[in-house]
Amino acid sequence: MDPSFYRNLTTFHNKEADQAAQTTAQEWQADRMNQSSGSKNVGPDTNWTVYSPDASRGNLRVVEDNVNDSDPRMRVGWASEPSNKIGEMGWMSTRDQQPLVWSMGDDEATPRATDQVSHYPYPDLSLPHPSLHLDFRMAVTLNPRISLGPTPFGHRNWISFTGGRWSGSWGSGTVLPGGQDSQLIIGDGSAHLQTNYILQTYDNPPAHIVVKTHGWRTGPPEILAQLADPEMADKVDPNSYKFRLFIDMETGDERYRDKVNCGMWVGSGMRKGAEVIYDAYRLS
Repeated sequence: MDPSFYRNLTTFHNKEADQAAQTTAQEWQADRMNQSSGSKNVGPDTNWTVYSPDASRGNLRVVEDNVNDSDPRMRVGWASEPSNKIGEMGWMSTRDQQPLVWSMGDDEATPRATDQVSHYPYPDLSLPHPSLHLDFRMAVTLNPRISLGPTPFGHRNWISFTGGRWSGSWGSGTVLPGGQDSQLIIGDGSAHLQTNYILQTYDNPPAHIVVKTHGWRTGPPEILAQLADPEMADKVDPNSYKFRLFIDMETGDERYRDKVNCGMWVGSGMRKGAEVIYDAYRLS
């Protein structure tokens, strides 16, 4: 049989499949529009005013005087003009409203810039701004590191603390021996730091405070290599790399629990020979 017959037959079936898919998409969209209006025989509620483009950007405004205050849908403060388009869903992008059978081009694999802006929640809402202030300085002395070698997560080092001292706006004291840093070195030489240790205050009797930190030491590979050598670390400018920490503290001592419990700090530090020094900034 003539091969062209099969080609024509295939083309015919493909056209029928495309027409069926388009019909299904149109019926699906019509059902969605009818559901959004509440009934197939009732038109859309024109008093529902969240369908406009302004609503999709999340602009909360003061409810105008001409808005029906008894309408519970208006209590959230939307005051945009109603849309005349039946079934338009203003809080969704045009792309998101397409039927399930639509095809996406290569250039639409990720949200567009305009979609990113519209997805920003409550752009007109002003939240309190946190502030930082220097709260204390910590200096911790270290034992030589113990290398555990490559693990599934990276090259693991274990560094124990021999002691140290600290002082700040709410007290001062020493670092008890026995703390440790479980250090993970990744491929580019950066170090993920995770420490646990105990502070002792100069009070009589002393209070004890648990400190937990985690953060990163990053920078050029040649600088990080020098920091790994205690004899060379003193010569490294702390501005040539980044040593940043998140700091948590806790205590059951009533003299300090209001000062440290539930607090948040960020730290900026340096390696100085066999010692680590960092400043802690309270987030308030």
